[in-house]
Amino acid sequence: MTKRFRILVAVSVACLAILAAAVAWRLTAGSDAQARMADAAPSLEIRWHGGGIVLQGAVQDIATQHALAEGAAARLGGESDQVTDWLDITPAALPVADAASLARLILLGQEGWHLQRRPTEGWLAVQSLTDERSVQAKALLQAAFGPGVAMRLVLLP
Repeated sequence: MTKRFRILVAVSVACLAILAAAVAWRLTAGSDAQARMADAAPSLEIRWHGGGIVLQGAVQDIATQHALAEGAAARLGGESDQVTDWLDITPAALPVADAASLARLILLGQEGWHLQRRPTEGWLAVQSLTDERSVQAKALLQAAFGPGVAMRLVLLP
């Protein structure tokens, strides 16, 4: 009977080891999935292109979506048909701290500008890094997304 007992204990220990490995793998896979989901959070992109403005990505609420669409239409002299609004309303979207500042940035924008907002940073491609318009844009970017988001200007290619 002691031989049977030893076999039973050995099998039980092996099963526990397999279970512990499976739990550890699951916890690791879960944290990787959470990190991937944070990286894949819906981003926001704005392009001043071809005489129109493209709003693309996701925002958290309809008020933000309306503020951006109205800012784009105002920038185009009321021509809302030149605004391509591909914004999704998604609670998981990256936050916009001040939608009015982002709408003012859209008004200030020039043909060719391109804004991308990612989970931890964002950038705005402009023709010049030092002209008055770009300096104003940088301030509006920071107000729009808040101090916790690194925003930078880059030169258009």
